[in-house]
Amino acid sequence: MHLDCRVEETLGEALRVFQPAIWQRDCQAVLRIEQAPDIEATLDLTPGAMGLADLAWAKRMRQFGPDAADTIAARIKGDWLSAYPKDRSGIQERLIGALRWCDDRGVAALLSCWESLDDYGRSLAAMVLGLLGAHQSADRLWACYQTTRSAAKDLFVGPLWGLIDLGDNRAADALVELLDDQREYYEKYGFVSRVGDHRVVLPLVFELLRGVEEIKPDVMWALTGVAHRLGRDVLHQQMTGDSDAQESHSGNVELLIDRLFQYSQGDVERHFETFYTKDAGSLLALAKGQSLIA
Repeated sequence: MHLDCRVEETLGEALRVFQPAIWQRDCQAVLRIEQAPDIEATLDLTPGAMGLADLAWAKRMRQFGPDAADTIAARIKGDWLSAYPKDRSGIQERLIGALRWCDDRGVAALLSCWESLDDYGRSLAAMVLGLLGAHQSADRLWACYQTTRSAAKDLFVGPLWGLIDLGDNRAADALVELLDDQREYYEKYGFVSRVGDHRVVLPLVFELLRGVEEIKPDVMWALTGVAHRLGRDVLHQQMTGDSDAQESHSGNVELLIDRLFQYSQGDVERHFETFYTKDAGSLLALAKGQSLIA
């Protein structure tokens, strides 16, 4: 699902020049998409839009502007998707990603076809609704989060990300629940850095004390983001608690707090860049380590 058109177009041009084998593999599909006469013809080519053709398809769809929204929604709500059971997930990614560029009409389209999407599609749609600032969808996203949070796959990430982008206070509650459940997922520390409140301080400190080296940098950056939101005094209070703890651990707490405030909020946002920009490219591909040219 491509969310930064400039990055994707630059990538596509670079691959044409520097990876001629990839271009040779995909050029016929790309040309068919570029020469598609209208939106219906372009949508017909969605199932085969792989590799560079995926980038060409996204670019072609943007050329139709917000008027594409109703036609995309009609494809999702109709029987067309059922003809491609093996490709359903990829098709949903492309269609929902295209609605990202349809502004308010994209919001209306996503809400109208919500029930026609599977859980994976709703997770993606929730992300796009958050990016589009669709505050009217917040209750729907919260219900989606509650439905998916116990699933084996991390489908709850989409609605949670949407709620975070909407500034919904329930996102902070969800993060606390997930920390209490010790749920591990790729976006954990980026999310906490954005909206974690005072309740996440001690769980993050305990994670530092566990001594798992590979996660320590992300834990520290997440805690730094929380620190800048809370301020030094509140952070100190959360870390120390009762008076006995203040006396026995005050020196260590001050050292940790000093270390956190050596870095700015801007530093946090640069570390977790994917989670702070609304133009982040191919968020799902980044999360899964997938290649855009596969």
